[in-house]
Amino acid sequence: MTETPKVNRPAPLKNVSAFATLLELLVDRDPKLPGLGAFFGPSGFGKTESAIYGANRYRAAYVECGQFTSARSLLSDTLKELGEPSPRGNIEAMKNQAIMLMVADPRRPLIIDEAHFIAHKKFVDLLRELSDKSGAPVVMIGEERLPMLLEGFERVHNRVLEWLPALPCDAEDFALLVLNRCGSVKLAPDLAAAILDKTKGNTRRIVINLAKVLQIAKLAGVGVIDLATFGGVSAINATPRFTARKLL
Repeated sequence: MTETPKVNRPAPLKNVSAFATLLELLVDRDPKLPGLGAFFGPSGFGKTESAIYGANRYRAAYVECGQFTSARSLLSDTLKELGEPSPRGNIEAMKNQAIMLMVADPRRPLIIDEAHFIAHKKFVDLLRELSDKSGAPVVMIGEERLPMLLEGFERVHNRVLEWLPALPCDAEDFALLVLNRCGSVKLAPDLAAAILDKTKGNTRRIVINLAKVLQIAKLAGVGVIDLATFGGVSAINATPRFTARKLL
């Protein structure tokens, strides 16, 4: 019987490698250069997984934004990541405390994930101030509209040293994902090609389909799954068909 492999680390995909290179660029930059970076792309392209790998490699502080993130909650979460267990004080005091902690270790990056949730709000300038006054790198990660949202805040936008777009999986990345997720279970060429084509290289959707491959292999007791065994093209979890809304 085919066993489900245990995965302990992300596959070394191109986005993972590119994000690690971005962090290295910011950490080792000339001190006279700005310290902001941006990593952006559609949902499901593996940005968060890349960020977690990069955070572990560079000891980065990692903060995830949400729909209701405020200046105060952003600073509170940042302070906790920087080692302050009980943040307190007003926003100005918390900001200054965060800057002092970052000054103490200026080669430690601060990663702000899901930054598109705050990129259109006035307090996004906090990120510019944290980086400018501490000298530490601050990397914003968000969906593909992140650069457009930041255009409204010139002092933030013009301090981005590097804009890094996340790319869809190609055939090489796909093969690495199969090896990482499926172990000894093999995909026939027709199934591999169909999944990569129908998902448009979306990493999350590929992983969902690979999980189904493992389920089928376990139930059927086989080590190779082709397109017919998978259930045909219609069984692939693919990019939904919808009409994109115009961004306001």
